[in-house]
Amino acid sequence: MAVRKKVLIVDDDEQTRKIIQKVLKRLDEVDFLEAGNGSEAIQIANDEQPDLILMDVVMPGIDGYEACRQIKNNPNLKSAVVIFMTSLTMEEIDDKIIQVQGDDLLRKPLDATELYFRVKNYLTFVKPDKDDIKVRVSQDLITWCNLCNDESTINLGRGFLYQSNSKNLCNKDHRIPLMKQEILLLEALIHHKNKVLCYEQLLDLIAANNETTIANVRTLVKLLRKKTYKEMIRTLPSIGYQLVI
Repeated sequence: MAVRKKVLIVDDDEQTRKIIQKVLKRLDEVDFLEAGNGSEAIQIANDEQPDLILMDVVMPGIDGYEACRQIKNNPNLKSAVVIFMTSLTMEEIDDKIIQVQGDDLLRKPLDATELYFRVKNYLTFVKPDKDDIKVRVSQDLITWCNLCNDESTINLGRGFLYQSNSKNLCNKDHRIPLMKQEILLLEALIHHKNKVLCYEQLLDLIAANNETTIANVRTLVKLLRKKTYKEMIRTLPSIGYQLVI
């Protein structure tokens, strides 16, 4: 019998919570929880230990950032995936997501299709227990934060440099903030530069190395292209991706 997953929806607007639940109701074996503010979210998360939390950023009292920080600081909740929902610009939220160990971001107004498949993707591959994980990817792909240590600085072209020791992406001395899932994906592509990695390989890499979340690879590729340039990551339809250096 499949283990039921728990999704906590946190938003101070009740109608938004209902709409999100309506969009996600097609998901199998999922129970939904609701919170109207950050304080409620922390309490419910502590009591129910959800697998995934959809977290609004701007709320009265404790906002989404602080709620996420407290949740992630709880050892029993570190594996919970926290996806922020906001209409704030990427520049305003990226650094804060990293600081509070958030896992992903959805833009408001929410796109129903993106919301559904993003949540489904996380719940499908979320790791129930570290002792039960079966690593499905070759050993040369699974060492988090050690993929690029053979080079301190990698030239990605067009003035973009990746500093492997500090995990920084820079362009003309300007630091470009990356979420940890983006770093995982970028390092995997750098480690196998000019080679094709299929979608399943990249997904398994993130699954094997990240203790808190499984990212949507297509979404991460899109984010990296926005932060660098489109031609850096080549798409091979129905096959995978290739970092072209």
